[in-house]
Amino acid sequence: MLVNIHTHYNRADSIEIVNCSEKFDFTVYYSFGIHPWDSETIVLKISEIENKTQDKFMLAIGEIGLDKVKGPALEIQQSCFIDQVLIAEKINRPVIIHCVKAWNEIKTIKKEIQPKQTWIFHGFSKVAILDSVLQEGLMVSIGAGIMNNTKLQEALLRIPNDQLFLETDDSEITILEIYQKVSTLKNLSLSELEEIIENNFKRIFRI
Repeated sequence: MLVNIHTHYNRADSIEIVNCSEKFDFTVYYSFGIHPWDSETIVLKISEIENKTQDKFMLAIGEIGLDKVKGPALEIQQSCFIDQVLIAEKINRPVIIHCVKAWNEIKTIKKEIQPKQTWIFHGFSKVAILDSVLQEGLMVSIGAGIMNNTKLQEALLRIPNDQLFLETDDSEITILEIYQKVSTLKNLSLSELEEIIENNFKRIFRI
């Protein structure tokens, strides 16, 4: 069984968590949250997150986080991020993290809140912070970057199997292609990798 932990498309070729930032009904698994680029809309949308807490298809809060390259002022993003993390703690849902050049700030917030829910660093590619991310206990979700990024390919071997997820994000590449690449790099059979990711999924998500 293939698991796509974060995607913007519903392809139905695997178990997927479809990223949702607008208010509409899903009959597939999805995550729901306010992206840091949209942090100024928090007053409008925070109630929508709370209203979805009883939805069995809503598996995670996300993608949420901080982005120093795009979006409103960092202070606004931080406020929005913290509010959503607290909701995730209240409703016992994992968090899918968007982080662009803001790992130190996210790490600081994590240490202050000390969340019990799992945080998943989606679309991970910043090899220089890998050890710190792993030490903080985050799951690391690898996407299309693994296909051609040699530094990320080398770093993949440092990611423990029980901290690994795979995703397509907004890429046109299929989740099967990512699985095939990762299985080759980690010297695992496809079925072995499927079992690893499936076990991680079942451990962290309530389904």
